[in-house]
Amino acid sequence: MDNDLANLGQEIRRLRKWRNMTLDALAGQAGITKGYLSKIENGNANLERRKTIKALADALRVSVADLTGDHFIADRANSEAHAAIPDIRIALISTTLELPTGKPSRSVQELSRETQRLAEARINCQDALVGHALPPLLTDLHAAATSDNNDRLPALQSLVQATNSTAHFLKNLGAVDLAWVAAERGHQAAQILEDPVYIAAADYARAQALIGLGAYDRADAIARNAASLLRPDNVTAIEVYGMNVLVTAFCSEMAGEDPEAALREAEESAERIEPENAFWLNFSRANVNLWRLGIALEAGDHVRAAEVAAEVPLGDIPSKTRRLRFLVDHARALHGLRGRDDEVTHLLAKAEKLGATRTRHNVWAREIVSEMVLRARRDAGGRELRGLADRMGLLATL
Repeated sequence: MDNDLANLGQEIRRLRKWRNMTLDALAGQAGITKGYLSKIENGNANLERRKTIKALADALRVSVADLTGDHFIADRANSEAHAAIPDIRIALISTTLELPTGKPSRSVQELSRETQRLAEARINCQDALVGHALPPLLTDLHAAATSDNNDRLPALQSLVQATNSTAHFLKNLGAVDLAWVAAERGHQAAQILEDPVYIAAADYARAQALIGLGAYDRADAIARNAASLLRPDNVTAIEVYGMNVLVTAFCSEMAGEDPEAALREAEESAERIEPENAFWLNFSRANVNLWRLGIALEAGDHVRAAEVAAEVPLGDIPSKTRRLRFLVDHARALHGLRGRDDEVTHLLAKAEKLGATRTRHNVWAREIVSEMVLRARRDAGGRELRGLADRMGLLATL
């Protein structure tokens, strides 16, 4: 493989050699062919499914995050959002809900407004803004939540939302281990509140972090329990319920089971309401279709995935972060069909305009671009693709 091209295959090869494993041994343990593994390591085939990544991680005795995390992304030092991760880590490690942690610098009303502002900013891909503001918000909310006055209850409620935002922010940047820490802190706050809706919302963040870590069985158990806590008799409860049901659908596919019943349940729940965006989760009929698209991709059914994507108007997707995810997944579907490189590049370029940091650090986008750019080098075309690869930090020289 060209020395200036960095992708997931290089990380797999590095870990394989560190384990003193042959191509035959790793391929056999992961349940794939030696030829396919060789193509992955040499950048001639991209990894398209979480199942394959999980199988390779298990065979290499590492976590999924060790393969897909932010540690091998060349340009992370140039990302303002990534630069915030150490401060977020300190804010989470240096605070606790078990003991008083000082006096907040802002009132609980100000903290509530800031929590909602950052939740909205996150779903609109304003990652640098969110990264700068999260550490002091987390510190202040912990201080307010451990106070003995009337601020404790609203501070705990805001902390559930803030840690939910933090977990998703970190997961999108590849810091999945830390995303789990943030989600666990939100779960602690929700448990203190003893409110099933807040517990289920916090559990959705935990399940999402676990999906990022490849712990699908545990994610499924948490989401199923969260759904069981709720009586979906109001919009907020229905939206939180629906998102957890979608997690169970995804985990069913990962377990080799039929996800259709759960997808239909989520779809029926979405049709019962006018969405109010509880906990900024964006539950809606369009969101159900996004999960259906992702599940088709995990099933390796690129034809069905492309069909689902074609039926989703971009304007029906309410937030930038969901539109970005849709564009990347649509690109994955068309890439799997082959011969659609121009369309794939166009979709990824549109995603990059919505959220440059998210797209450039998205493992699926990087895998697609890595594979396509090698083919583009064989001819005189691919200028737009090479530019995208360069901005992703995949190329040291063109």
